[in-house]
Amino acid sequence: MREFYMDTNVFISQLKPDDPYHSEAEIIAKGLERDEIQASTSVLALLEVASVAGRFYEAKKGAKGTERERRIFIVKTLRRLAGLKVRFVHVAGDSSILVRSIRADVPGIFNEALLLSLRTSLRTLDLIHLAAAKHAKQVNRELGAFVTGDDGFLTKKEELSKILSVPILSPKEYVEALGL
Repeated sequence: MREFYMDTNVFISQLKPDDPYHSEAEIIAKGLERDEIQASTSVLALLEVASVAGRFYEAKKGAKGTERERRIFIVKTLRRLAGLKVRFVHVAGDSSILVRSIRADVPGIFNEALLLSLRTSLRTLDLIHLAAAKHAKQVNRELGAFVTGDDGFLTKKEELSKILSVPILSPKEYVEALGL
């Protein structure tokens, strides 16, 4: 279980001192920095972190901040994520889907997320993370958990754990399970 899939919100929790999982996210980040644990996440996390960082900056600085300072803040936040040595899951290739007479080529990860939407009612980005985690587990049998602070995942632990063949854990549960 020392190798896990990290939902983006675990990293974001580390940035927000008022987040309920902030202290556990800090412990997880330190474990990643020291190579005590290893994480995989979707390339989608890069976009989510950039988006959240931009909103954080605007909430802090408002009209006082410059566009250049905002970009610097976003890049520094992305570098912080990269510093954790997280493996980014990318599912290469497109898949064709056919709905009635409409054929569309979609990225493979979207196709998998679409198929997963038939099995669970997660939100769009959560479906993409679920698809990426499923792929990560197929590629790396050592992947032992999906760690998230997202209520959408945590309220459906049993159902989603069966889909992924790994437990869905909150950051608190993960830290406690490993004794970090």
